[in-house]
Amino acid sequence: MAYATIDELAAALRVTVTAANQATLKACLDAAAAEIDHATDRVDPIADGDALANRVNVLRGVEWFKSNDAAFGVIGFAETGALQAPKNTFARHAATLVVLKEQWGVA
Repeated sequence: MAYATIDELAAALRVTVTAANQATLKACLDAAAAEIDHATDRVDPIADGDALANRVNVLRGVEWFKSNDAAFGVIGFAETGALQAPKNTFARHAATLVVLKEQWGVA
């Protein structure tokens, strides 16, 4: 279950929700929510309306939506040449979510 709405994601992307993009917007939020759930490793679900989960869901959803533009890990710009995208694009979001993490495992 996503922690944000497709309307919130569309606003962040500065696009209008349409029948043509609705499924893609939802899939991006769902993918981001799965990453959030994995990173937080919670016994109890994150509370509805949690602002941190919402913001990360929207920000990561934006990245998922735009990922087709960097499908092979490279973003091209006419002015700068090709720029390589970071290898672990979720690490900074996982660091943000650490306050919601419940289980740490034993190494």
